[in-house]
Amino acid sequence: MSLEIRVTGDFKKFNAAIKALGETKATSAYRMALNDTNKAVFTQVKRTLAKQVGVSQAAVVKHGKVRKKPASGGNLAASIESEGGYLLLKDFKPLAGAAGVKANPWAKRTLFGGTFQIARAGANVFKRTNAWNKRSERFNGVEKLYGPAVPKEIVKGTSADAFNRIAETKLPAEIARQLKRLSGGVIS
Repeated sequence: MSLEIRVTGDFKKFNAAIKALGETKATSAYRMALNDTNKAVFTQVKRTLAKQVGVSQAAVVKHGKVRKKPASGGNLAASIESEGGYLLLKDFKPLAGAAGVKANPWAKRTLFGGTFQIARAGANVFKRTNAWNKRSERFNGVEKLYGPAVPKEIVKGTSADAFNRIAETKLPAEIARQLKRLSGGVIS
């Protein structure tokens, strides 16, 4: 899943910039504006996504493979991409108790009744399924429990709102700044 910033709408300013600066410099100004905006948006999306999901920013970037893709001269679109599966429940500060394991997926402390942790298995949280277990040849199967998936969470909720809010407010000002900088103050 990804979030993308594109320049759309009224191209009068872009056409005027091409006339005044030439196509190469105008495209360069838009590319730099998109990349600067994408950098700021990436920081805010990381912060809000970490709060939304319930893990640290480092865990969001590592497990969700969140990265920014810059705009280029041939492609005036910058994006934030994420891929990967669901995060293991062990990443959400699990605490084992008699009733089960408590963890913080979606930044909310939740009791998962009838679950347990196995230290030998990397402190993962498991639930009994009583399915056939080939290894022990008995009906004592278990399965790992998972929390949210970063690629699904990045396109909804507060992280998507932060993306849209910052992209809409910062991009026009950044385009104007880059055009003014490259034209030596002629275009404002």
